[in-house]
Amino acid sequence: MIRVRNNLNSMRVSGNKNHRHRITSVLRDYRRLLCTLLLSGACGLSHADQLAEHRVEDLDYGRTLYQFFQDNKLSAITHLMIAKERPRHRNRNQMDEADLLLADLYYGYGLYEESQLLFARLLKAEVSDSIQNRIWFNLAKLRYEQGYIEPTLDLLSRISNPLPAGIESERKYLLTNLYLDSQQYDQAADLSNQINPESIYKIYARYNLGVSVIEDDRYEQGRGILDQIGQMEPQNSELRALRDRANLSLGLKQLRMELPESALESLSRIRLEGPLSNQALLASGWAWYRLQKYDKALLPWRLLLQRNAVDAATQEAILAIPANYAKSGQDGLAVRYYEVAAKQFDLQLQLLDKAIESIGSNGLITALRENALLYDRNSLQRFPPDSDVTPQLHILLASTEFQREIKRYQELLDISNSLNYWGNSFPALELMLAERRRSFDKKLPLLQQSSSFDQLDLLQNQREQYAEQVSAIATDEDYEKLANLDEQEHLERLQRVADTIDKLGSRSSTVNQQEMYHLLSGLLRYELITDFPVRLWKARKQLILLDRALEVATERVSGLNRITERTDIEFGVFESRISGQSERIGNLRSRVSILLTKQEQHINQLAVDAIRQQQLHIVQLRLNARFELAKLYDKLAEQ
Repeated sequence: MIRVRNNLNSMRVSGNKNHRHRITSVLRDYRRLLCTLLLSGACGLSHADQLAEHRVEDLDYGRTLYQFFQDNKLSAITHLMIAKERPRHRNRNQMDEADLLLADLYYGYGLYEESQLLFARLLKAEVSDSIQNRIWFNLAKLRYEQGYIEPTLDLLSRISNPLPAGIESERKYLLTNLYLDSQQYDQAADLSNQINPESIYKIYARYNLGVSVIEDDRYEQGRGILDQIGQMEPQNSELRALRDRANLSLGLKQLRMELPESALESLSRIRLEGPLSNQALLASGWAWYRLQKYDKALLPWRLLLQRNAVDAATQEAILAIPANYAKSGQDGLAVRYYEVAAKQFDLQLQLLDKAIESIGSNGLITALRENALLYDRNSLQRFPPDSDVTPQLHILLASTEFQREIKRYQELLDISNSLNYWGNSFPALELMLAERRRSFDKKLPLLQQSSSFDQLDLLQNQREQYAEQVSAIATDEDYEKLANLDEQEHLERLQRVADTIDKLGSRSSTVNQQEMYHLLSGLLRYELITDFPVRLWKARKQLILLDRALEVATERVSGLNRITERTDIEFGVFESRISGQSERIGNLRSRVSILLTKQEQHINQLAVDAIRQQQLHIVQLRLNARFELAKLYDKLAEQ
């Protein structure tokens, strides 16, 4: 989502002899910071809102969404890329949804060209109007972050139909920021009022509008907007943080306008334990200072001293306390606290030197890993690491750039872990494939024998012989050929009787035997002749059934042969895909290891640079303390 998430840097007080100039310096620096609050980018193409509105019908897409909402972005990309390799039986519309999500994930990983190419490919395809409109919107957000205002407006103008509720609010929010960029405040105000009141984008749009107009010297309009946000009763931490930011912005503006009482009212609404509490306490002290209530000015500054000593606001408070005593005429206390301030600054410089040494010995990376800060920033409060870098972690993690580099480091660790997993998995896959190949080769001869076409040819020849016999029987009406076994046996016995009668005919009378033979023979042949049509029909039916069985057997044998060939080919494909992957993964692991080392060095360098800047600031504060201390010594000596 496109939201204001800029981090306010600490207020700095330049040490000089004029405390009014010091306060002015604080407010001038802070004004420059507030001017940056208007969003100029820093968004991902998140569409978690619209994803929640879709019914999942594609299994691969559903698996990806599960990984996405678990914040396992790398796993989500992996699932999407695997799903692309098997597009069959997938829901076409949700394949487009998956491509939209993949483009979003690519963008989150900084793969801007890949993201744009995927959007362009979707636009060339036949996609639904709703998906096309969301593509225009996502492209508009991408172009906006890149700083192209006119192309952003052009892309937004191509959206023909209203977007889903959550995305429509975001579209109006983006247009509001475009108006603010071009200082069209009235148009921005009208559009921000049109955003759904239930959407958080409305509050962000109103906040951006309030900061913009109040810095453009339209105080009353900006005060009304920021005051309304500053007095809301939010239900979540994000809105509470925005409320604090609105009150701080308004309070600092009022302090610059010499309205300390109004500033105190605004600053009093900021949480004492929130991320902006240190700046609020420092500003509250200066507001009381402006009202010449020096005792009350000490209260928030002393509270600051109990907090992180390396925080810029705390350092300013260390120097502001003796300045307050000097202003109220308590020179003795002022001298004492200036001396304490100088010693504290010396001690802080020593601690910063130790922190730099610890960073050089990889203490920062170790502290981040041991306390899971790469994944959970709140663990810093729950389990602060025992390290010289610990005081710096709060400040470093408040830096947008440092957080971005930490995220990249985390992503490299995710990739490294994935490569380690696959590196350990491929030997097992190779072993499994080898075992299955060995089992297949062992069973292949039996399979080939069972699916041999030679046996089918023999059966087919036997079938042809049978068909010829049936045809000959039908042509010759050879009913005896259709006799069953018992009947064939009877025919054979009758034939033997006939032969015996013939042999006995010249030697004795065989009239009775001949009559009996003719009777039995006639009865049997009568039965065979009578049943011949039925028996011939059954024979032909058996031939038809045999043809069907042979056809099924032929198809199955062909299928077995195809499976055998395909299995053999697939084994080769899997072997070729697995072959060399272990070596490839090993090379990738080496490359990622090098990148991890470079990223650790980059993170360490960013931390060292930030600490060096703090050292320069503290050195300046120490010089201011010693300068003011010397002035007080001179003043006391003259008395």
